Amino acid sequence: MELVEPIAINTKIKNKKDMKESLQILQTWFSPSFPVGSFSYSHGLEAMINDNFIKSKEDILDYLKCILKYGTGKNDIILMKHTYQGKELNELALSLCPSKERKIESVEMGNAFRKVLADSWDFNIKENTAYPIVVAKAAKHFDIPLNLTIVSYLQSFVSNLINVCIKHIPIGQKIGQDCIIKTYELIREIEKESQNLNLEDLGGICFNSDIYSIKHENLKTRIYKT
Repeated sequence: MELVEPIAINTKIKNKKDMKESLQILQTWFSPSFPVGSFSYSHGLEAMINDNFIKSKEDILDYLKCILKYGTGKNDIILMKHTYQGKELNELALSLCPSKERKIESVEMGNAFRKVLADSWDFNIKENTAYPIVVAKAAKHFDIPLNLTIVSYLQSFVSNLINVCIKHIPIGQKIGQDCIIKTYELIREIEKESQNLNLEDLGGICFNSDIYSIKHENLKTRIYKT
């Protein structure tokens, strides 16, 4: 219930059945069984772990806070918000990728998502569209509230990064769950802040994350694509 109250304020949801349907769709899109291959990408995190830059619960939470508030997470939700409003921002989204691998990650996940939408959901989006843009266009098409979509998108993003840490540091499943729970409030906070963010707010200061996404390209042994 804690999530429902702030999410339901500015939506087109008319009744409980609509809310349940939206949640079902979002849980399907961001489920591990939805074939976008997110498990193949570490967002540069693998290189950071290899250099012992991230090795504890505290390190993970600091990294997640930075990437959500001042990096990819913030930029993605700004792009999603304005795409949902009807703007065409794919070229801008791709230009914001700080490395070749980040662009590969966004395009490949976007292509995988759009393929499933075309094959199973009868909704077509142009090929080579960035992942957050595809998600926003799909949410708009299926009349899913934007703020509910943002929360689900960020939670999926966080869960995938934490899963990388669980496997690659490695840390135990309990620490992984503790990290996920710790991000709940942060994600809700960011969703509220997104209502006041505009395209002029795009940008980031997560320099270590960006640098390591470049460094990852040259790792001799890699588990993840990015």
